[in-house]
Amino acid sequence: MTVSGLGTARTPHPPITPVNRGARAGKPSERAEDQLTGRDRELIFRVTGQRDPAKQSVTAFAAILASERAAGRLAPGQEATALYLKDLSRRYERTGGPNPVAAYLPKALEYLAEGGGSRIDVSA
Repeated sequence: MTVSGLGTARTPHPPITPVNRGARAGKPSERAEDQLTGRDRELIFRVTGQRDPAKQSVTAFAAILASERAAGRLAPGQEATALYLKDLSRRYERTGGPNPVAAYLPKALEYLAEGGGSRIDVSA
């Protein structure tokens, strides 16, 4: 009995040379400061005196909050609470390096304790 149409027993392999692909169309990069909510900006102002991080030289506190927002560790609509800032400071302490949050933490906690962070953030 003869079976026809089974083809070859060789497995096709991809080419050894790299496939030439066009460059990907990049998404326009957003600045980290653009991720800050109105409540974040108010907290930064109360803690550092810096009104607009995008127009002034950025303080470490503003840069950290902006990077936390950009990385998604502070979700849209989630406020930077006292608990969150304390945890952030602890994370920096655990690294063994400098803790840029520590210098601003007492003033931030004082502002949040006065009711600065008690409203719901609807700006995100």
